[in-house]
Amino acid sequence: MNRNLKILTILFAILIVSFAVSVMTGSVFITPAAIMNGAQENDVIRKIIFDIRLPRVLNSLFIGAALSCSGIILQSLLRNNLAESGLLGISAGAGLGAIIFFIFSFSSFYLITPISFVSALLTTLLIFYISKGLNSKYTNFLSSNKIILAGIAINALLSSINGFLLIYSGKSLSHIIFWLSGGLSGKGWTEFLSTAGFISAGLIISLFLSKEYNVLSLGSELSTTLGLNTKRLQIFSIVLSSVLAASAVSVAGIISFVGLIVPNIAKLMLGADHRYTIPGSILLGGIFLLVSDTIARTIISPSEIPVGIVTSFIGAPIFIWLIFKKNNTEN
Repeated sequence: MNRNLKILTILFAILIVSFAVSVMTGSVFITPAAIMNGAQENDVIRKIIFDIRLPRVLNSLFIGAALSCSGIILQSLLRNNLAESGLLGISAGAGLGAIIFFIFSFSSFYLITPISFVSALLTTLLIFYISKGLNSKYTNFLSSNKIILAGIAINALLSSINGFLLIYSGKSLSHIIFWLSGGLSGKGWTEFLSTAGFISAGLIISLFLSKEYNVLSLGSELSTTLGLNTKRLQIFSIVLSSVLAASAVSVAGIISFVGLIVPNIAKLMLGADHRYTIPGSILLGGIFLLVSDTIARTIISPSEIPVGIVTSFIGAPIFIWLIFKKNNTEN
């Protein structure tokens, strides 16, 4: 077994342990023995485990994996280690859908997930339309810089619209701010089942595209000469990363740094080969959000804080460390 496979095996083991600890941990700690025995005999324990903690932990796992996978896809596609769904405005697009939901007070709270999901995908289509319009029709690929510029412009536009709607929102302001901070409070089986299929499909497809991303890393012109349909891969990758990010944001709100720092850490651990960095990012993303959500719901128990605050608190120092590490390497 080579070094990278050993690292992936260790990460998988850490993920299983993190999952188990997260299920056991909460305002009331439930031991493994109590879970095994109480789940069959105690209705309260069974309800806590199967109706509250298990769906929340599964949401954490899938959302963390989706955000980190979306991040590494965009970073590989755009060859920019700072690329992630927030930079391109996909998260802001989902946020716009959520704000509209809260302002107009739709009858069913469960509509927030599909509305945010559709809003994020429409944002992606707009970014692609603009970047395609900026690009030369005689090339077989879209300029990565133009995709980034289009994304930054749309992100700025949507952020300003979201800011205006926040002022207009009135009594819905507290709900909107909590959602935009990113949180998994009250997220259950309905939210998990509504997005698990999209996320699972996106993660599996990304693993199959790892070889193509290795070729793309050689450069758009060279990869085209090697037979890679660069433009098709770019289009497919943008849609794929958007589906993953939209699925995650539509459930948990805007959670910062997962899609930014996790892929960079995976690259440090596993190198540049996407056959290892993509599954590594998926595993690390799941671990990171599982740990962050466990902290979020226990640090001030029985109350909790939005998990987005925890990921920012942990992620910002790590991001600064990555910057210093890169500078030291270059020097």
